[in-house]
Amino acid sequence: MYMSELDQISRLLAERFSRNGERGRIVFWRDEKNQYADTVEGLVGESASVPVLQDVRFIRIEHNPFNVRYRMFREAPTAKFLVYVPEEEIRPTKDDWLLDLELAYGPVFSADKLSMIATEVLPTTTPDTQSKWLDVMRRTTKFFDSDSRVNKLSALLNASDDEKIFQAKMIAVLLGLRDGKHSLQDIWRALLEQYADGDESGIMAIERMGLSEFHWTGTGLIYRYEPASGGKASVKDFMLWLFRLAWQGFITESSSTDVYANIRRDFESWRNDRTFEDAFKALSDEAADDLMIHAEVQDLDIDELLPHGVFRAVDSALIGRMYERLAAHSLPADMVRKIIAERRSGLWFSDFRAKYEAIAAASVLRRELDDGPPLIDDINSAEQGFVLYRDRLYAVDQAYRRFTIAWRSADDDVPVIRQELENSYTTFQRALGQAWQQQIDTLSSWTIDSVPSQRDFYRREVQPRIKSGKKIAVIISDALRYEVAEELSDAISAENRYSAGISAQCSVLPSYTQLGMAALLPHDTLSLSESDHYRAVVDGHSATGTENRDGILNRVDGHAIQYDDFMALDRDGARDLVKSCNTLYVYHNRIDAVGDSDKTESGTFDACSQAIDELVKIIKKLANANVSNMIVTADHGFLYQDHDVENPEWLSEQPQGDEVWVKARRFSVGRNLAPNRAFITFTGEQLGLTQSDKGLTVQIPNSILRLRKQGTGVRYVHGGASLQEIVVPVVHVNKGRTAAGDARPVDFRILQKNDRITTGQLTVELVQDEPVESKILPRTVFVGLWSGNTLISNETPVAFDMADKQIANRHAFATLVLTSDADACNGSNVELRVREQIKGTNQMKTLEQKAVYLLKRGLVADDGFDFM
Repeated sequence: MYMSELDQISRLLAERFSRNGERGRIVFWRDEKNQYADTVEGLVGESASVPVLQDVRFIRIEHNPFNVRYRMFREAPTAKFLVYVPEEEIRPTKDDWLLDLELAYGPVFSADKLSMIATEVLPTTTPDTQSKWLDVMRRTTKFFDSDSRVNKLSALLNASDDEKIFQAKMIAVLLGLRDGKHSLQDIWRALLEQYADGDESGIMAIERMGLSEFHWTGTGLIYRYEPASGGKASVKDFMLWLFRLAWQGFITESSSTDVYANIRRDFESWRNDRTFEDAFKALSDEAADDLMIHAEVQDLDIDELLPHGVFRAVDSALIGRMYERLAAHSLPADMVRKIIAERRSGLWFSDFRAKYEAIAAASVLRRELDDGPPLIDDINSAEQGFVLYRDRLYAVDQAYRRFTIAWRSADDDVPVIRQELENSYTTFQRALGQAWQQQIDTLSSWTIDSVPSQRDFYRREVQPRIKSGKKIAVIISDALRYEVAEELSDAISAENRYSAGISAQCSVLPSYTQLGMAALLPHDTLSLSESDHYRAVVDGHSATGTENRDGILNRVDGHAIQYDDFMALDRDGARDLVKSCNTLYVYHNRIDAVGDSDKTESGTFDACSQAIDELVKIIKKLANANVSNMIVTADHGFLYQDHDVENPEWLSEQPQGDEVWVKARRFSVGRNLAPNRAFITFTGEQLGLTQSDKGLTVQIPNSILRLRKQGTGVRYVHGGASLQEIVVPVVHVNKGRTAAGDARPVDFRILQKNDRITTGQLTVELVQDEPVESKILPRTVFVGLWSGNTLISNETPVAFDMADKQIANRHAFATLVLTSDADACNGSNVELRVREQIKGTNQMKTLEQKAVYLLKRGLVADDGFDFM
């Protein structure tokens, strides 16, 4: 708070009289309003409260200025004098006979409030600067009526601030800007954010405090803003001008890009500021309506829309064009990927993410469906068919699953695309099923040359590790189809310190839960229960249920536990369980639990996504329980079509024989089932089942056909011999102790083609050094030109998320436009810097990639006006 007024005046006078020489001997005080006529004499002389003023003599000018001169220079030439000039002696009509002395002994003392604020409250500066500050203060007196505003301004000011910065900081106080921010960019960000919220108090305060002319003049000079049609400047008019300019690429018919470099830089800064995103979107939507952007985008094609990223209407139109091209089979997956890579860092991508992802998934599915049939035609053996599915054709099923999930999430009504892809996928399933059927028809038993069998899983995968002294955990996820496990393997590999690799084994037949789970246990013999022929038996012991499986594993120092029970254990409980055995089997059931019911089967693919998340969680929990070696596998895969099963997909025949014990959608078990061309028929012996009843027979419907029966679902089925059902994943997972296997952002570099900048614009080329895959993760960086700590261009985002193996297809470009800040750097070196957002924050870090350029432009204009 201020001192009392008279005390403050006494202190200021004391400071003046304490100066050395003649300037500390005589002080002129002009009291233009006679505010202190009755009290001024008591401030000096014997009654003064400040000791240094007690020796000061008082002179009031009253009609005889020559007497004043005589007293000060003849009568007492070394004494100190306070010369008080009242109002009536400083009227313009009077001759000022003491003006020469006032100038010589100046500056003239003033006790008005603004002068005292300038001297007492604001930072000490040079007389010239203080005079300029006072000029501003006298034009904006209302601002200084508030002690709070004055104190906030004082905290912001530096002694070197000129009158422009002084006014900019006044506006910063009015707008409540923090951290010393006062640039035009900061001021307009605050004003636009207020406007987006329906609040114009900021601009009203600027006008009310007399700072309007300064603000709009600066905006015009720095941003080149002019009100529309010569009208009045306003925040809305500025906003519409700004978004119209952005739509035009910051180029008008009568100007070049350089003219608008400053506003382009700040505009892109606002657009890329995630804390400003909601306000920016609101402004964009309002501007789009007023500027009729929806009408302008109606007739634009993809290539014409891509350069624009400010308005929601552009992304909406772009989605529409992509759907049209997709329906016309003229939108390749590579083109979709490039479009999405370009839009990913855009303002509206998150709003349209589901639609972009649906289009991407559809384009990938179509590519896979186009590539699949030629491969199917080349299948000439069971071994080749199995390997081809494991290494390549699984991708069709994976693409279909991803497409189905993405299309549902997008919730778009484009039935022509959905139905066409659904039909094409069904055609693929049938073609693959028929080609595969031709190969398994040649088998005399259920074994495929050079293909590992699920029956040997324990002896092949588990036993050797136990013998080498390693603990191992086996996670068995019911119905984890190979293509889902392949995605799981990638998800695990992307985790720090984890590595994963996938292989495949051939499931037992029939490919259903009871038998598949039993086959994965340690055993010598495998059979079906004699009492119900559905439950499985290993070495004469029931393999149904966790308790029975735990008993079987106990014989080899192992344990079995359900996923939910294990996840419920605390850290010590999990570690104690691991310590108690060499082998731990964890049973997980998400996919089959959802798929194997007519009420929930439509959620099968969502359950696959959930299963991946859950399996990653349990892998991490096992690792925390000191298990470093894990295997994820399954009992069987499944067939799924996301539509009602049609007549051609049903089998018209039914199994016949002495007895039919079990009939499911994809298999039957009975005694002496009659051979039928609609089925492939195996005896128990051919399937590797040790049965006392030698008449046990299993029949599998050909290809992907389903048996008609009451109850249970029909879209999701398993138990048969299709590749989707019998190619069972084996995912080996290892948790390392070092950071060598950590996931990391993809590497990139700057391709510097020259070392000079001679125009107002620079296009930079960058290359992504490696494809994005597994532990090589995508990233988005921001590229800009800097001089010291000053950004002298726009800062533009560049996405590195390309999975293309060809480096020629992994180039990216960024166009940078110099701002007026670059003018001061002409003839010197400037630096191209790459920055990246620190994860989980709005802070940026500067990366090591950089390039240095000599800025060598021709004559550059100086607008002579800057808030910085």
